[in-house]
Amino acid sequence: MIIDTNISCLNKSQFLKGKGVTAVGRYYREATHPTWKITKAEAQELSLAAIKIFMVFEDFGKAADLKLTRNQGKADGQSALGQATAIGQPLGTTIYFAVEGLPNGYKSADLPKIKDYFDGVKDAIGAKYALGVYGDGVVCKTFVNDGTCKHSWLAAASCSFEGTCLFFAKGLFTLAQLPPLNLSTGWNGLSVDINHLNPNISDFGAFQVP
Repeated sequence: MIIDTNISCLNKSQFLKGKGVTAVGRYYREATHPTWKITKAEAQELSLAAIKIFMVFEDFGKAADLKLTRNQGKADGQSALGQATAIGQPLGTTIYFAVEGLPNGYKSADLPKIKDYFDGVKDAIGAKYALGVYGDGVVCKTFVNDGTCKHSWLAAASCSFEGTCLFFAKGLFTLAQLPPLNLSTGWNGLSVDINHLNPNISDFGAFQVP
């Protein structure tokens, strides 16, 4: 079982293991809700329990708040790089970057600006980590196809957004969040989303730390 959560999993690794969880998606985050971000102690605990981690950088989920510029991408890339170093994320693994564009998602007309953003991310990250994209279908398809991103993660909130249904139906995704979102009953204080891994893909950028 692959989940993601915005709540710390510290002291919950054995509970998660008992639920059959094999990988947990967590946040690199600083500008808003900094308590969502993973800590080194949490990463070490999950790894010790043989639970893998995959990371998404998201300071802003709403389109109105995220500046789709090369400078912003570089700043976000530098922030993600610093946080990855702090927890000991192994080089060569993946950092997903969220370009969700809520409440209506991004469309084809937004792709040039999103490209500028990812160019900035690449300026900061270089070859240290692979890039992943988290968002709707048209965004995931574009930036995997052009080689910008190695992995794509479809957001469950994007079910009605451009390109999502087709991208999912064709099995082109790496990961896909499955509705309903924010499950809490029976999760020991966590709020979780369940994710589906493409059956044709084994590597989705997850890792363990020393």
